[in-house]
Amino acid sequence: MERLKAVARRLDARQFAAYSAAPPTRPEWTAARVALIATSAVLTLAVLGGLVLGVRLVLRDFPSFWAVPGLLLIGLAWELRPRLGRLGGEWAEVTRGTAPTLFALLDRIGAAAGAPAPHVVALDFDFNASAGVHGLRRRRRLTLGLPMWGVLAPGQRVALLAHEFGHFVNGDPARGVATSPALLTPGLIADMVSPSASVTGSNPFVELVEAVIAPLQRLVARGFLLVQAGLLVVASRDRQRAEYCADAVAVRLAGTDATAALMDDLVAADQLMGAVAAAERGVRATATARHAHPGPATWRAAAERVRATLSPAELRAASVDGSTLWDSHPPAGLRARAVESWPHREAAVTLSAEDSARIDAELARWYARAGRDLAWER
Repeated sequence: MERLKAVARRLDARQFAAYSAAPPTRPEWTAARVALIATSAVLTLAVLGGLVLGVRLVLRDFPSFWAVPGLLLIGLAWELRPRLGRLGGEWAEVTRGTAPTLFALLDRIGAAAGAPAPHVVALDFDFNASAGVHGLRRRRRLTLGLPMWGVLAPGQRVALLAHEFGHFVNGDPARGVATSPALLTPGLIADMVSPSASVTGSNPFVELVEAVIAPLQRLVARGFLLVQAGLLVVASRDRQRAEYCADAVAVRLAGTDATAALMDDLVAADQLMGAVAAAERGVRATATARHAHPGPATWRAAAERVRATLSPAELRAASVDGSTLWDSHPPAGLRARAVESWPHREAAVTLSAEDSARIDAELARWYARAGRDLAWER
């Protein structure tokens, strides 16, 4: 494992060296991407072929014995169908009507980034943010973690949103329809062939058969998991390049200082999340929290106290040491260094303290809900 981590560190360092002089542009076609697309095409055609064959067997001299393997092939094709993701089931969703100041900021950032607006703006209580495209209609979703959003300064908020908008235009292979089957299908097969848990009191003959074939099932499942792990390694360099490209969008829109500060908060995510959770438990111990949540002010104060005790240089180094071959993001410490090494930029899109406070007011009910969930979960 240590050798694999050493390889990951060397690859991370090589990629950082390639991008440290100037920010990368939109991801290019690489051998890794071609391999992923080719693998996805083969898997998709195999699934489609299995479906066609299954239908033909079912219809052959129907009803007949051939319907049994035909139905099995149809079921297998259904289980291995390409996953496009889907919208729905969000922890919370805000709209232009409920958060006009937030959406006005999104409009400005999208226009400056040359990126389309998200169809859905969702919220959750993670210390994170994400952007993705889902479903047959490829609808875009932006998700903001309220604990993270709540502790960011206005400039950092612009940097965060600009980074996520960058994912709508940077060609991340993990978000591509043409590459996702290669990254997902081997894992689906591994789940299907893995031995099921024994049922207490089942037929002794069934138990004997399960005991005999279980080792073979585990061996096959591990084989497919190794294939998936290898494909994820192949994809990881392109995925990490996409993150650097999104960081470049953040620098162009929010400026160097705000983006570097955001990167340092990502490096300290665990400590900041712990501080937010502890502050929320203190808030909920008071009677007023049950009637009117104070919003993120207490979280922000707790985060500032934690930031004052941390050494960004040490945290950046620790993030680099902990990288693996399968990481979809470059170490946050290297991202912070890369941002600072690029030509210095001033902010092109700004968020005033007043508008930042208005956004917090628009999200007040969701801060209360996030606080309750934080108090229960951590």
